[in-house]
Amino acid sequence: MKLTNEQLTKLCERAKVAALEAGTYIQSQFDQEYETQGKVGGDSFASQVVTEVDFKAQEIILNHLMSSIQTYDLGLLTEESADDNSRLEKDYFWCVDPMDGTLPFTVRRTGYAVSIALVAHEGFPVIGVVYIPDLNQCYSSIKGAGVSLNEERMELVGAADQTTLHWYMDRSFQSEPYYQQVVNQMMQYFNTHEVVIHAEFGGVRNAIGVITSGNGCYFKFPKKRNGCGSIWDYAATRLFFEELGMHVTNTQGDELHLNDSSSTFMNTQGIVYATDSNLFQLIKEVESLTEQVG
Repeated sequence: MKLTNEQLTKLCERAKVAALEAGTYIQSQFDQEYETQGKVGGDSFASQVVTEVDFKAQEIILNHLMSSIQTYDLGLLTEESADDNSRLEKDYFWCVDPMDGTLPFTVRRTGYAVSIALVAHEGFPVIGVVYIPDLNQCYSSIKGAGVSLNEERMELVGAADQTTLHWYMDRSFQSEPYYQQVVNQMMQYFNTHEVVIHAEFGGVRNAIGVITSGNGCYFKFPKKRNGCGSIWDYAATRLFFEELGMHVTNTQGDELHLNDSSSTFMNTQGIVYATDSNLFQLIKEVESLTEQVG
């Protein structure tokens, strides 16, 4: 079944309400005491941390989405529940990260966000919603309709200072054996720029950071270990980048596929978010270093 524009609009509104309520709850717990646990995740510590706040936020979101799952026969993939493979059977599935950036949240700093997307069986997003609770910013999009920030249509404005490159990365990237060589190469390529490294956010906030930087990038290279984030880390922000005409692909320059039957992890693809395709070409050259060192 192909969803109509009217149906997509209704579903997007529902996702926004869910994200706002979950985000409001998350922010209310920022300075409170809560239980922190470990879980099976990727190869980074950040992917192995979960709190009772994550679970409650997920419950809030699902309370809003469950009736739509029944009405439209949708699948469901959420970070804090086991993959039931309904995403492989349905025409569309909700893809939910109730709190991306749990690690920043637990140390009481910015970098967390709620992310909800509706993804087609073929692996591309048709709805994206991201709410950043501490900034009270809600980004939303329906495929083909642009991106809104707090209900106002976003228009990209070039960076006032084009001599600065904002490079967003997950903290785990700094533990890769090739990290220093990649840094050296990036500094060499951008020797006429100031390169500012941001390594304090979760993946969703990293992508949003690129959007708002005016001149920036966020990338992860493929690796054999499970990691590089999962489908829910990129589902909503991929749509934002596409709608804004920015670069979002895997490291080969192909579509960032969001429904791999073999795994929810993205380590076989890698990811690249960049403000323009020229940056992607430079990142592609830098990737060759990982093959020599990693």
